[in-house]
Amino acid sequence: MRKVTTISLDEKTSVIAKSLPNFSHFVRECLLRHHASLMNVDECPFVRVDRFENRCVPRVHNRPHCFVCWPHGKPSETLVKSFLSHKNIERLDEATKIENWQLLNLDPNITVQESATSPETLGVKTNLWGRIKAIFR
Repeated sequence: MRKVTTISLDEKTSVIAKSLPNFSHFVRECLLRHHASLMNVDECPFVRVDRFENRCVPRVHNRPHCFVCWPHGKPSETLVKSFLSHKNIERLDEATKIENWQLLNLDPNITVQESATSPETLGVKTNLWGRIKAIFR
């Protein structure tokens, strides 16, 4: 169940919020990552399994996402099924990062550059799905 909350933004943050494809999702992810960092979660709180190379199972109904094992977000069911047939965790991580491109990247080595071109005009979704499919070929 979703809870509607109103927030106040200044002019600069309002422009940033409008540029995001899903502002609500972005805020939810930021809150989850903030909560995990406050709890000093360096270890996965869930059971790790061999079939995911000592990571927790990425898709469990009604369980919060584990950013320790899955820093690029939760892989889709399709990606998990493909991984289970190929057994390549690096490919799963790469495809998940591409699939979840809209998620916040907390890597301090990455800088954000503003672009005058709108992502919609570049066919981003089509390009991303093409890259994901190429990974699992």
